Amino acid sequence: MPYHSLRFTVLAAFAVGAHTAGAATNPSSNSIETIEIQGEQLNHPITLISPGQSTLELDDIQREQAHNISELVMKMPGVSLDAGARPGSERINVWGFSHPSALSVRVDGAPVGFQQYRYGSFFLDPQLLRSVRVVRGDHNVRASVGAFGGSFIMETKEAADFLDPDSSIGATAQAGFNSVNEQWKRSVTTYGASDSGWSVLLHGSRRDADDIELGNGDVFTFSGYRQHSLLGKIRYQSDAHSMMLSHTRYDDKGRKPWANRRGAMPSISDYKINKYGSYQAAVFATSVDNHYREYTSTLNYHYQPFNDNIDTRVVIAHSQNHRYWERPDSTYQSYITSGQYGHQVWLSYERWFAELTNTSHIGDHEIMVGAQYQNQDRNSHVYNHTYRNRPAKNNGYYTPNFEPSGEQQTASVFVQDKYFITPDLELTASLRYNHIRSQGVPNPAPDYNDPSVGHDYSAISHQGWEPRVALTYDVSASTQLKAAYAYGMKAPTIDELYTVQYAKASKRASSSRDLSVTRINAYLLGLSDTRQNVLTEGDHLASEVTLFWNDIIHDVAQRRGVNATKQKQGYYTNLDGRYTYGFDAQLQYRLREWFTDASVSMVRGKHKGSLRDSTGEDEYWYENPPLNAKLGIGHQLTDTVQLGWQGQYWDEQDRVPDEPSLHTANVASDAYFFQNLYGEWKPSDDLVLRATIVNLTDQYYTPYLSAGVPAAGRDIRINATMRF
Repeated sequence: MPYHSLRFTVLAAFAVGAHTAGAATNPSSNSIETIEIQGEQLNHPITLISPGQSTLELDDIQREQAHNISELVMKMPGVSLDAGARPGSERINVWGFSHPSALSVRVDGAPVGFQQYRYGSFFLDPQLLRSVRVVRGDHNVRASVGAFGGSFIMETKEAADFLDPDSSIGATAQAGFNSVNEQWKRSVTTYGASDSGWSVLLHGSRRDADDIELGNGDVFTFSGYRQHSLLGKIRYQSDAHSMMLSHTRYDDKGRKPWANRRGAMPSISDYKINKYGSYQAAVFATSVDNHYREYTSTLNYHYQPFNDNIDTRVVIAHSQNHRYWERPDSTYQSYITSGQYGHQVWLSYERWFAELTNTSHIGDHEIMVGAQYQNQDRNSHVYNHTYRNRPAKNNGYYTPNFEPSGEQQTASVFVQDKYFITPDLELTASLRYNHIRSQGVPNPAPDYNDPSVGHDYSAISHQGWEPRVALTYDVSASTQLKAAYAYGMKAPTIDELYTVQYAKASKRASSSRDLSVTRINAYLLGLSDTRQNVLTEGDHLASEVTLFWNDIIHDVAQRRGVNATKQKQGYYTNLDGRYTYGFDAQLQYRLREWFTDASVSMVRGKHKGSLRDSTGEDEYWYENPPLNAKLGIGHQLTDTVQLGWQGQYWDEQDRVPDEPSLHTANVASDAYFFQNLYGEWKPSDDLVLRATIVNLTDQYYTPYLSAGVPAAGRDIRINATMRF
């Protein structure tokens, strides 16, 4: 444990700085969305929002040059990258929640996400984004049902981000190189706007990368890729009407392990070398040809006349995710178990989403009413050549028993009242009703479609109410206190309801139709403060501390231990639940050309009883990230040159389950510290050169939330942007 003194120093320094007092200035508004410093234009603006929320703006996104969405958002307090070095494996963890169904991610209003065994969840080229906002915890009435971890609101770029006030058309070209995998990236963006209120943007990008190099010099086999991204966006703005139509595409190809969230490839025995003819051929046989595609289209309409009772927004969205992978031809004579999918695998999601909201102002009340509808259809099937002559497996064409096909329809209505009790005190209360209908698709393989053992794919419904309340009090013109509570719900997923075992299994062979909804009691307490002239004349200090406690009731888990005794029992069951708690603290300091950002986050928690069956002592929850601290310092050297440094410390994680292999591949991890450098030079208004060095000292480390997969080594990222 070599970092104990560093850990104490960072925490102590942050605590002292966060509570430094000074002269108060800017009066806060009744409803604080962002903190704005009046009377001075900062080179690096203060971006703190109210407790439990964070934001990244366009400059932050461009500076990071992130490989993927997960790497980008891990800059935010309480948000961790749940992945190792191999692209396509990344997930997002917020306050100990990593499963895609526990997070709400929307791009231009459209829900997105993907779920498959040992694969990533949220895919989008960060170059397409203009802003990212996160609401941590289940405190957003408009989020998707079950977003216990939090919700991400992402907006894509538009013409106004590029055009000068006196310009109506333009283009931007970018080219970049990443050293860690010899990645070349290039993009072209064209845009235009008219005086009649119309604007349009078209963006296309491509990334080509070889295998990644780790911090110890090893090459991470089968981690290269070819990616293409597209964004098209049209916006119309008039006095009372606003309309936006966007379409994004993401395409990723590359050779990967079939279980992508893994470290080194399997060891190669002499038997396999003889079987496939060479060592290289035997290694190749452990990989698959992977192709992932994602399409999202969204229509946003906003009507806001000069009427206090009408502020109407409509969102209609359609998205598709498709993953296909195939093993090499040489494996078609190999025995592949049903638990390893097959030789060819198809998985797709299709979503339709609609939302209607209206906000009215009546006296001291701001009342929002709304309705949402989402239809999510999942289609899962494989071809396993091993079973080509076995009718019980439909001659090899079937749906994996652990990854069933099915459809979920979610209908919700909600009302929220924001009551301004006094100029300093605000009460926000909301109530939401959800109805979720799930329908499985019968498996074409008789082994997994036998009613006599409880294989039942018929429809089942879950419903419930979600109350939320938040109290915001302006203690002074510079200090705000916030307390919030939510009683949220999460319906069982298609996996949890319709996973079965083959008909001859002795235990838990049935569909899990008796599952109840999972509930959460989510508590939040936060304090934010913004001041000027704290340490010296002309400086700005903003700080924020957020405490949270989440009590989850009736979590869903595989039926094991004392719960698994009969054949006609569901494969999944409800356990007693779990609890997580912790804090986020962040600080932003600005002094003329200098800027500093710092944060500390901690998550702790246990399952109620064992992870196996809720008996015995409470057991550590396996998705909790270790304590981490981040410190960034930057300087605007001239009007055209900016430099910055960031250090990240991640504590050791030895709070792991007693049997980690039972439910997760996450294993205990050592503490580590890595540094990043970045620089930006604008030699002219039309040319920007950026350089970022990630993992400056080429550390070799394995993050806890990576299933034992090491992180990438030193990465020098260079990017040039030319505007025409």
